[in-house]
Amino acid sequence: MSKWSIAVSMSLSLLSSSVYGDGHEWKKNQIEDALMAAPPVITEKATIYGWDETKGGEMTLLRSGTGEYTCLATGFSSLRVGKPLEPIPGPLCADANAWAFLEAVMEEDNAMKPKKPYPTTPGMVWMLAGMGIKEGMVDVGLGDKIEVVQAGTGSGSKMTKITPHIMVLPLPIEKNGSMSTKYSPTHPLAPWIMAAGTPFEH
Repeated sequence: MSKWSIAVSMSLSLLSSSVYGDGHEWKKNQIEDALMAAPPVITEKATIYGWDETKGGEMTLLRSGTGEYTCLATGFSSLRVGKPLEPIPGPLCADANAWAFLEAVMEEDNAMKPKKPYPTTPGMVWMLAGMGIKEGMVDVGLGDKIEVVQAGTGSGSKMTKITPHIMVLPLPIEKNGSMSTKYSPTHPLAPWIMAAGTPFEH
């Protein structure tokens, strides 16, 4: 092996260790998961957060970025902190306004009953990997749930995959009843309001 090859190999090894850390395969996996949320033009310069498996699922910085977007590995859609809804991924990439809203949500003890008003400037969130929900509900913290679609009949939990989508968060429009408040698997491309009537509607 040439000196050049050895130098490149050592550099790549050091880079890998500095980004993922030795023995932390979960970091690499979560970065790959987060990158599924949006196209490369969004993700290539995005800051990426994930859930630290060594600290009980605490949110942690995985990669610093210089772009406008912040991406988060699967796990936030239910606010179950590092316990993603398997086997369906649900990573997201949020612009500055949407991320400010999500940060405010994460600072609250109960996302559905915030002690401080949430930011109101609308932003965009990419979720091109879709999102998984159980029994027609999205958990939002401390026992509160949001109905998304009617659960099927029969025993056991029903897993529903919401199609790839883009969200406007928070919702900037006046609602006049013309937009559905439930996701319909039979009309997956129809716009709808998630968590209508709550501080988290989008």
